[in-house]
Amino acid sequence: MGIEFEKPVVLVVDDERDICEMFIKILYEDGYLTDMAKSGKEAIKKVLDERLDFVLLDIMMPEMSGIETLRRIKAIRPELPVVMITAFATLKTAQEAMKLEAYDYITKPFNLECVKEVIKQGLEEQYTNA
Repeated sequence: MGIEFEKPVVLVVDDERDICEMFIKILYEDGYLTDMAKSGKEAIKKVLDERLDFVLLDIMMPEMSGIETLRRIKAIRPELPVVMITAFATLKTAQEAMKLEAYDYITKPFNLECVKEVIKQGLEEQYTNA
């Protein structure tokens, strides 16, 4: 009987339900467990309460921006890889996200194969640095 590893859990944070469902379907097909949050506040609660291995986080959300959500996530779990996704890319938000130690910054429309590769690399780095 071999060692069984837990599947990585990816949290998708976006106020657009269609985006969350698209990522959940694609990531599930690639063998990931997934969860969804429709706000920064909900994402922070999940980071506090659940086992998560990776976060895909939209920058433009009502109530609490993705940048503020990233700041709070990193205060709770600095090692957790967070990739920022946005349709409204600016140099300022990209710089701020990277300064807050986002793992990567991806603009919409995105190439899903690239997103999957970024998640794979982020998880590999997290486990080799653990």
